Amino acid sequence: MKREKLIRSKGYNVTKIQNELFRQLTSYLEENNMTQSAFAKQLGVSKGYVSQILNGDFDYKLSKLVELSLAIGKVPQISFEPISKVSEKKNTTKIIQLGEKKIKNSAARV
Repeated sequence: MKREKLIRSKGYNVTKIQNELFRQLTSYLEENNMTQSAFAKQLGVSKGYVSQILNGDFDYKLSKLVELSLAIGKVPQISFEPISKVSEKKNTTKIIQLGEKKIKNSAARV
């Protein structure tokens, strides 16, 4: 798939945002030596809900993205760039491995 077609894909963009949220949440949990259960309690949600988020089995509402970001002491920032500008950027990808699950994470800024 050509980069420009990929960039135009809803799935690609949703996954990119989910991966960044995953990275931010796992960093927060590690830095604060916090379990998923403790984080769920802090948010007032079930542990299963937090697990869904961390497994990428969740399609976020914008309000939930903001709530999760603020819960970890971060302010979400979304930028809108022309597709032509993004497609010219060098494509760098890294793999985040959590247990047996591998998640591709674009290094491009969300």
